[in-house]
Amino acid sequence: MIIRDIMKKVIIISILLVLFNCKTDSNTKVNKPSGDLTIYEKEEILNEDGLDSISFVHFDFGVNQYLKGNFKEAKKAYLKADKIQPNNKTILNALGDVSADLDEYDNSIRYFEKALQIDSTHTITYINFGVGYNKLLEYDKSIEILKKGLSFESDQQRIGYFYYNLANSYYKKKDYKTSFQYNEKALDIVTLEPAIQDILELKTVLLKKLDNHNNM
Repeated sequence: MIIRDIMKKVIIISILLVLFNCKTDSNTKVNKPSGDLTIYEKEEILNEDGLDSISFVHFDFGVNQYLKGNFKEAKKAYLKADKIQPNNKTILNALGDVSADLDEYDNSIRYFEKALQIDSTHTITYINFGVGYNKLLEYDKSIEILKKGLSFESDQQRIGYFYYNLANSYYKKKDYKTSFQYNEKALDIVTLEPAIQDILELKTVLLKKLDNHNNM
């Protein structure tokens, strides 16, 4: 991704699990609506989260609309899925995420908090919640949520995503030293190529910021 305006770049990684479990690059959908990088890994929805077939049709349509940047249409579809199958943490995560894109602060927080009431250790919720807070420019809250979620995470790839989101949050706070530390941790772990490109991009920006600071 070409840097257009790094200060307007809200957050890079948001994970919404979509279809079947494959960790390879060729089986992971990547998209950047509104300048963000959204990684859609495939499986957990059907196998772990138990979306029924009808709600999944609406949810899948919502995902496709989200990938096109049609956030209002995506939310409508997610709400239909939620009506058919309420209290599903994946649907609630999607609603929280798209509400943040629509600048619906209260709705976004409410959906994420409801998802955590259903599963207080679900790390995907914490990642998306942290992303949501960054989109809403609440960087301290994002850091708090991401660190809490990180304490529950055991998957190395997702730990890398946590680190990178934390790096972005600290970058927004202009704490470039801490941001660089988390970004380097992410670089050591993340293997998905589009995400690596963004990590390296942020590293380049941070090195310039730190160099300028040292030369003052």
